[in-house]
Amino acid sequence: MGYLKLLAAFLIGMGALSAAVYITAEDPLTFLNLPGLLLVFGGTIIATFISYPLTTLGHAFMAVGAAMRKTSNNLQQRIGIYSEAMNTLKKGNLRDAEDQIKDIHSPFLENAAQMMVDGTAASDILKVLDWQLEKAKSANRTHAAVFLTMAGYAPAFGMVGTLVGLVNMLDTMQSGNFAHIGSHMAVALITTFYGILLANILFKPLAVKLEQKMHEDTILLTVAKEAVTFLSEGKGSSYTKELLSKYLEKNEHKLAA
Repeated sequence: MGYLKLLAAFLIGMGALSAAVYITAEDPLTFLNLPGLLLVFGGTIIATFISYPLTTLGHAFMAVGAAMRKTSNNLQQRIGIYSEAMNTLKKGNLRDAEDQIKDIHSPFLENAAQMMVDGTAASDILKVLDWQLEKAKSANRTHAAVFLTMAGYAPAFGMVGTLVGLVNMLDTMQSGNFAHIGSHMAVALITTFYGILLANILFKPLAVKLEQKMHEDTILLTVAKEAVTFLSEGKGSSYTKELLSKYLEKNEHKLAA
């Protein structure tokens, strides 16, 4: 579902941009410049590869895929299943509780529930969840930073392309070949256009998506901690479910897509 939403938004944005170019330009193909695109996109990729280890880049791109697959719309459903699993556990039905845990589709909630099924002490579970929370925050910040870095590099390499185009234009003027001045000037400007476009229609939106994923992970881990605390204090599953639902309602604005 997340992939379809991203694809639809991208196609609508590109469609609107293409329509504006088609309406205003005498020759829309002027905006297609392969050398300029290779300079901006290739330079951005190379600079990013120099800035970060390959493992960090690989994890960042995998995190984008995970963020697109998972949406925050089913948080309430996950909490409901979690509470039901805890209620089943309190009744002593370990096998049924384990089956319900598999339907939560959140590694944080699943781990917390599985530790409770295994009889792990509440204090130990909270320590593990605190560690997972800090690890998730650090990883998501790093992943978002990768795409924010790319968003910064793209316009910079667009300016590099502009300088290349201007140098070629001045060289053409010096040689007296004025017929190609316009084409060199077009290349100089189109690279800046590509840099700004890539930064704002691709890299920054992906960074924002990963920041939203960080908010979701934080909420899910906090919910798991609260649930463990409530249940260790002997609170009923209905009481726990209601409090966790209220907590989610207060934090839904952080997850608005």
